[in-house]
Amino acid sequence: MAEKRGVFRVAESAGVSIATVSRAFNEPALVREDVRKRILEVANALGYVPNSAAKALRLQRTHIVGAVIPTLDHAIYARLVNAFQAQMSASGYTVVVLAVGFDNTHVAASIKQVVERGAEALMIVGSIEDDELRHFLKTKRTPVVQTYSFASERDHPAVGFDNAAAMRAVIDHLLSLGHRHLAMLAGPTRGNDRQMARVGAFHAALAEAGIEAGPVIEKRYTFQHGIDALGEIRADHPRTTAIVCSSDILAFGVLHACRSAGLTVPDDISVTGFDDLDFAALLDPPLTTIAIGADAMGRIAGERIVAALEGGPAEGLCLPTRLVLRASTAGPRARLSI
Repeated sequence: MAEKRGVFRVAESAGVSIATVSRAFNEPALVREDVRKRILEVANALGYVPNSAAKALRLQRTHIVGAVIPTLDHAIYARLVNAFQAQMSASGYTVVVLAVGFDNTHVAASIKQVVERGAEALMIVGSIEDDELRHFLKTKRTPVVQTYSFASERDHPAVGFDNAAAMRAVIDHLLSLGHRHLAMLAGPTRGNDRQMARVGAFHAALAEAGIEAGPVIEKRYTFQHGIDALGEIRADHPRTTAIVCSSDILAFGVLHACRSAGLTVPDDISVTGFDDLDFAALLDPPLTTIAIGADAMGRIAGERIVAALEGGPAEGLCLPTRLVLRASTAGPRARLSI
């Protein structure tokens, strides 16, 4: 009620409708400049402040942008955000980091809140899977740059990479070594276009090679879940000769579990990762993995957002990935069991 009374007093004193007052705070571009200034002067004189901080912030540039990432727990996102923040800071912007989990179907409330509180643009990991959120951002004219995956058909630019092609490079490598019994250890796939693309590539590559579909086990990104997964694979799929991990963190857990179980990598089983984190080259054995260039991704995403905020074009870019061959992969032994 207090909010309604405040709007009514401003409208009455400024000689305009309540709707015009609302537009002056929410959609200032729709109100004549002289009318908007009069409304602001009256609101200031009456001490009226809208309930939502975003209503006031939209009357001027906030120079705040949001970085929407799955988690703060993993180094790969720290590298992405560090590069993004450095680029935005050099252009005079402050970055607010929002960790929303890996399921992009349940991020609307958090993202709407950060936009309402003044974020002028967003860098988001993965695609927006919520049509209502996509409509909200379009209505608010909030520039968005998608990272970590690339999809040219979306209504906002993406600075990412082809997750399917990257995973396909791993599978092709293992097939070329002679592996025919592969298992995949994936992250959560619900609302996660990156994982869905990688799992799809795993199935497609095996099907095209005429090989029986290997198991896909979904786990959270922790060392312990990698450890647990090896036990499941040994019990349920004993012919497995190669484990394809969709994260270096999961691969680390698998390598530890192999050592504890008396298995030698890669003599008894090959293991691959994804992301090429700093520790990947220091593991025993060093990990074959995919390097994705998180630093370049963050920097270029920042460049694209600055361009959009300054009224220029913000084009997408598909970044290359690289298969890094190390000692955790080799041809399978004659026996096809672990």
